[in-house]
Amino acid sequence: MAITNPMDFLRELAEQTLTDTTAELGKVQQAYTLAARQLGQLESFELEYQQQLRATVSGKGIPVADLLNRQSFIDSLGNVVKQQANKVQKCQNTVNETLLTWRHDKQRLNAFETLKSRADDVRMLKENRQEQKLMDEFAQRACMGREIL
Repeated sequence: MAITNPMDFLRELAEQTLTDTTAELGKVQQAYTLAARQLGQLESFELEYQQQLRATVSGKGIPVADLLNRQSFIDSLGNVVKQQANKVQKCQNTVNETLLTWRHDKQRLNAFETLKSRADDVRMLKENRQEQKLMDEFAQRACMGREIL
């Protein structure tokens, strides 16, 4: 379909921009969901290791070297959890920014659709007035033709 009206072109462009932003929003929301799920798994893993260490220490006890190794591993896991939490926060920020962009693009599309609708209404009003004017002229000529006879 060839678009000849500039308003139609701008509306189509706004619609395409909104479509692109919607796709991007889906991607960043998916990335956030995945990152949050991974964070939950890491936190669960860290908690499990902490509980195992406590149970082992309080139960039968463990050599100091094993205790230090396990504690070091749990500390490393804690650092990974912190890094993942930062990643989740960055993903959330990206989702928020993309959502703001999506809302702006949606408002822009709505504005173009409103302008197009108004322009279509004005065009239809002009066409209806022109058609009524032609009908009045035909009716007037018809009446003049009868009076002459």
